[in-house]
Amino acid sequence: MSDSHQDTLRTHLERMPVSEPPAPWSVIGGSAVGGLTEIGFVPGTDDLLVLSGQGRGLFDTLSGAKIARDSNDAFDNPDASWLTVPAIGRHDGATVPLAGLVGGGLPRQTHDGWMLEVIQLPWPRHVLFLSSNYSPPYDDAGNSWKICDDGACEYRAAGFSPSGRSFVFASSCELVIYGRKGG
Repeated sequence: MSDSHQDTLRTHLERMPVSEPPAPWSVIGGSAVGGLTEIGFVPGTDDLLVLSGQGRGLFDTLSGAKIARDSNDAFDNPDASWLTVPAIGRHDGATVPLAGLVGGGLPRQTHDGWMLEVIQLPWPRHVLFLSSNYSPPYDDAGNSWKICDDGACEYRAAGFSPSGRSFVFASSCELVIYGRKGG
């Protein structure tokens, strides 16, 4: 790809207005989480475990509600892995794969064609794009929306829940939860 083509794409993406997500998506919840480091979905659920310097929180991403809290930031991690952590609350005993400050990843695509892309525009700002019909964020057919960025905080992770009925955007100071009916 030539530099001029890349510059044209970057300019196009930077000029896109930030908007609400398209139907059927909407913001359904979120939380200020100081010192957020990692997040991960409890396997097979829409429940999200959030790690921060203040401990662990568990969120139901279908309702946006915080459903459990553990303020112990020095929890026992018998797996001794940086990319997994034991769950809390109704999932106590489950092992949760993580994404965030130390690596890892979350699903960026649903079975029905919704996609997430996080792009640095301009550096160091991270912008979240939501696209439909398996379209890239620079699609000119109206299938892509610029929906949020990390603002004054630092990007940590973004991705869909296992069911594809919700997705999250996490920064070092905030968690934003998006959901849809059906899925």
